Amino acid sequence: MRYYEMLFIVHPNYEQDQLDAIVNAVKKEITAKNGKILKVDNWGKRKLAYLINKQRYGSYVLMYFEAEPATIKDLYEWMEIQSQILHQLVIRLENEPDLSAESENPDAAYVRSDQTNDEKKHDSGEGKKDYNSDDEEEESEENEVEA
Repeated sequence: MRYYEMLFIVHPNYEQDQLDAIVNAVKKEITAKNGKILKVDNWGKRKLAYLINKQRYGSYVLMYFEAEPATIKDLYEWMEIQSQILHQLVIRLENEPDLSAESENPDAAYVRSDQTNDEKKHDSGEGKKDYNSDDEEEESEENEVEA
């Protein structure tokens, strides 16, 4: 058995319960072929880089699983005929994945618990000085001196 990471995109018009049903169908297909689901991470609805089946958005789902290499071809064939799945990508991992409880969504907003309040303000842009306004004040002072 090998480790795999699969990212698939579901049609954007599906509600959360329908999306969950699709994810469960994918899980069922993997386990029916003697695979083992390790982690499922729903990234939510995101804008696509390009149109897929005339859709600009899609719901992204990241799934880690363990399966035999022969299973992957069958899984691709099964997913290709699922109209609700716009696209999928399966990557074989060399080592066992480090599965933390946190989401791996690159757009997930989080604040580390070890940050101080000053660091949080700096990261959020609060308390930053607008350097352009200082430059304008200096220029106006120079113009007054010249006059």
